[in-house]
Amino acid sequence: MSQILVLNAGSSSLKYRLFRMPGEETLASGLVERVGESDGWARFRHQVAGRQPRVGQTACQDHRQALTMILEELTDPARGCLTSLDELQAVGHRVVHGGEVFHSPTLVDDVALVRMAELVDLAPLHMPPALDCIAACRLLMPGLPQVAHFDTMFHRSMPDHAYLYPVPPHWHSEYGIRRYGFHGSSHEYAVEQAARRLGRPANELRLVTAHLGNGASLTAWDRGRVLDTSMGFTPLEGVMMGTRPGWIDAALVPHLARRLGETAEAVLERLNHECGLFGVSGLSRDLRVIAQARSQGNQRADLAWRMFVFRLLKCLGGYIFALGGAEAVVLTGGIGENAWELRQDLFAATTSLGLELDREANRDTVGGRDGFISTPGSPVKLLVVPAQEELVIARAVRQRLAETLAA
Repeated sequence: MSQILVLNAGSSSLKYRLFRMPGEETLASGLVERVGESDGWARFRHQVAGRQPRVGQTACQDHRQALTMILEELTDPARGCLTSLDELQAVGHRVVHGGEVFHSPTLVDDVALVRMAELVDLAPLHMPPALDCIAACRLLMPGLPQVAHFDTMFHRSMPDHAYLYPVPPHWHSEYGIRRYGFHGSSHEYAVEQAARRLGRPANELRLVTAHLGNGASLTAWDRGRVLDTSMGFTPLEGVMMGTRPGWIDAALVPHLARRLGETAEAVLERLNHECGLFGVSGLSRDLRVIAQARSQGNQRADLAWRMFVFRLLKCLGGYIFALGGAEAVVLTGGIGENAWELRQDLFAATTSLGLELDREANRDTVGGRDGFISTPGSPVKLLVVPAQEELVIARAVRQRLAETLAA
C-alpha cells in the first residue's frame, strides 16, 4: 500500500487528492482557490475521509504558499491523515500541455522541467502554476518522485486529418502547429465508465464525451481511438466556455488589436478572460449564477444560456455524424454532472436523432450521482459520469513508478 498525492493547479486555484493505492481509496481532498487575488485572501476547503470538512479563508499569495498549507493540513497531528510527508510515495501533477514533446506520464527531472517551461506560451493560464507547484514540491519534498501527467496525451491517437490544420505542412513540422486537445484525463475516465456501464469493451464503442465546466470540450471516441476533439492548439479553441468564446474567426485578433490599440497578446488575454458565458452575460462565468438571473428575466443571461446550448448542440451533432452514429453521449465536469436544466434544453429536440431524455432521471442525476438519463428505449444512451481526473492521474503515477523500478 502506498500514498500518492495528486495536484491539479489552476490559474488561481490548487486542488488536491490523496490516494491510498492500489485500492484507489481517497484519504483526503481539498481546494485552495483565489490564490494570489489582489485582496490577498484565499478560500480553502480541506477534508479527511470520514470527517467534516474544514473551510475558511486565509492569506495566500501564490501556489507555493497554497501547497505549503495543503501539506501542513495533511500532516497536522489533530486534523491530518499522515504522520509525516515520508509516507508519500510520489506526487502526480496535472500538466495541461505536452506539445509534441511529452506523449506519456513523465518523471520530472531538470531536463523535463526545462522542456515543460518551453511550452508555457501554448497554455499561459495553466502551465505557470503547474510549474510553480512542481518547483515547490522539489523544494519542500526533495527526493520524492514527481510525475507529470499531460492533458494532451489522451488525444495522441487522433488521425492526421483531424489533428492537422489546413495550413502549409511545414507549419506543423517546424513550429508544432497542430490540434492537441485537452481535458484528457476526464475524457479517458468518461470512456472507461461508459464501457463499464454499457458492458462492452471501449474498443467496440463509438462515444461522444463532453467535459463541461468553466473549460469545456467534446471528444469523439471511435472504437479505441480519439477521432476528434473540440479544443485545438490551445484550450481557447472549441465550444463556448466560462470565459473563452471557443471557435471564432482568426481575423478578429488583428482587427480588435487595431481598434483597441492593443497588441495581439493583449487581445488574446481578453479572449481568455473576458468572453464566453461571462462576456455575454456580463454577470459571471458560473452557469448557476446565469441560470438564476435568467429565471428572473435577465435577457443577457438568457442569451448566454442559449448560445452555450446551441454551440454544444452543433458540436455534438457534428461528432455523432462524423462517427457514423454513437452508442452513447457521456456528460461529465461540474456543469455536465449537475446542470440538469441545461441537459434538458440540450436534448429537447434530439428524440428524432435517437437521443431520448428521461426528464425524471435527468433531474435526479446530480450532486455526484452517476447513471443513465436517457429513456430505456433510447437508441443512443445518455450517461452522466462524475469526473475523476485525479484518480486517472494517480493510476498513471503508480504505473510509471512500477515501470521505472522494473527497468
